[in-house]
Amino acid sequence: MSEQAEMSKPRIGVTCSPLRGQAYYGPYLRAVEAAGGNPVVVESRSEGLEPDEATAVMRGVDGLLLPGGWDVDPSAYGETPLEPTDEVDHGLDRTEITLVRSAVGAGLPVFGICRGQQLINVALGGSLHQHIDGHDLHGQPRDALAHAVEAEPDSELGQAIGSTGVRVNSLHHQSIKDVATGLHAVAHSPDGTVESVESDDRMVVAVQCHPEELVGQHGWALSLLQRFIDRAR
Repeated sequence: MSEQAEMSKPRIGVTCSPLRGQAYYGPYLRAVEAAGGNPVVVESRSEGLEPDEATAVMRGVDGLLLPGGWDVDPSAYGETPLEPTDEVDHGLDRTEITLVRSAVGAGLPVFGICRGQQLINVALGGSLHQHIDGHDLHGQPRDALAHAVEAEPDSELGQAIGSTGVRVNSLHHQSIKDVATGLHAVAHSPDGTVESVESDDRMVVAVQCHPEELVGQHGWALSLLQRFIDRAR
């Protein structure tokens, strides 16, 4: 690919924690590339970002993707941590919350995956279920299809799958409780878990599953990410 063609790709900021290491984020970066974007690593800082620093970061990208990872600190949505809350990364929470608010304020597209969906919801004023019984699925293959999801046909997920139902992978034990103002739950699993949210203008879209692990096997997963990249053009 020519340098000009490469430069014409939307630059997608992908938040990463230095505590995780680059290998963990490889599937997300490769998925952005497969969907037609140019991934740009945005490392978190232990002290977080000031609003003006987040604004500067967002000026250098065309969209923001928040990957999966550790639990969001319950104090970020006004709750006391309950067992069994997993490890948290306070610096990542602070960094991503400020970046999400900056991106939304600037009208840039935001896409969240698993923890990313939960973090977006918290950043915009929502809350989470700290633990869902029967959802300790971290040990299973990351591309294993665990359960069905029903999506609203007009939603981004519904448009990507071309119908209302699809089976997805599941690697979480937390989920959205109170949906943030400005977001709408547009997909659910049979047990009622919120599987996707989006804003009215679809500039904020998030899913609870992990499409980055499915882009090579399932067309809807790639399509979902391509739709996000297209909004960043």
